[in-house]
Amino acid sequence: MLKKEDYIFDIKKVQQQQLKILLEFDRICNKNNIKYQLFGGTLLGAIRHKGFIPWDDDIDVALKREDYDKFIKVSKKQLNSNYFLQTNQTDSDYIMQFAKIRKNNTVFVEESTSETDIHHGIYIDIFPLDNVLPNTLIGNLQQKSLYLLSLINLSRIKMHCLNANTFFRKYTSLILHYFLKLVPKKITNSLQTKIMTIFNNRHTEYLGHLSNGARKRTYERFMMPTTFFEDSINAEFEDNFFPIPEAYDEVLTNIYDNYMKMPPKDQRKPHHGVIEVKFNTKDITTEENY
Repeated sequence: MLKKEDYIFDIKKVQQQQLKILLEFDRICNKNNIKYQLFGGTLLGAIRHKGFIPWDDDIDVALKREDYDKFIKVSKKQLNSNYFLQTNQTDSDYIMQFAKIRKNNTVFVEESTSETDIHHGIYIDIFPLDNVLPNTLIGNLQQKSLYLLSLINLSRIKMHCLNANTFFRKYTSLILHYFLKLVPKKITNSLQTKIMTIFNNRHTEYLGHLSNGARKRTYERFMMPTTFFEDSINAEFEDNFFPIPEAYDEVLTNIYDNYMKMPPKDQRKPHHGVIEVKFNTKDITTEENY
């Protein structure tokens, strides 16, 4: 298997598949009155490129936790059979706290999870947004607790431990990796969900992106006023229209600062460390490996 820095794949063909997944996600949301918005790099792509950032290798969408849970529930019956809804309940070795929709009979392997026995199809990311209380003692405790738990949970992946940047971190992560084999994953998953949703029974001024590690910088960049999510407009993305925050300028400025400025050429490349891509595993004659 090639190293990620040596691997080249047809990113436009991957994006075409991801757009089809997004359209299926959008279909289910519209059918069930589920509110969502384009998120992160996909939101940036809609504004700066009217579609994908040319080198972006995924799609991000976000929903408030209530709608996220509703989507998970209705998808069990309504998701087209060409796709698989991946959560840490539907795919036992998947460790993330957010969902993905993966295309069946495709392969899109990331180096960090290449040794994990999960569905590795081409995907889009589906993030829940939860209520947060920034600049408060209890709010800071939520963020720090989730960050610590995410590091612990990542230690379930041996490749993550081996890629630690110091000998001490590698050694301690490996010890934790083997210890966690004694701790059922559903226990840590349940604890993380409880902490992420601890403020969801009250009104808060802000929503937070907590399901992807809650690192302090990420927590601050992706936090938004609740009203930003409630007020949506449609924006063009690859000749289709999808909901985005009406206050997209404020959202994108908080995430990327001068978001209309293109990054240096050496940074214009996929960032998920993909090491294997196949577009059709059913028919080997049409399989494309790069």
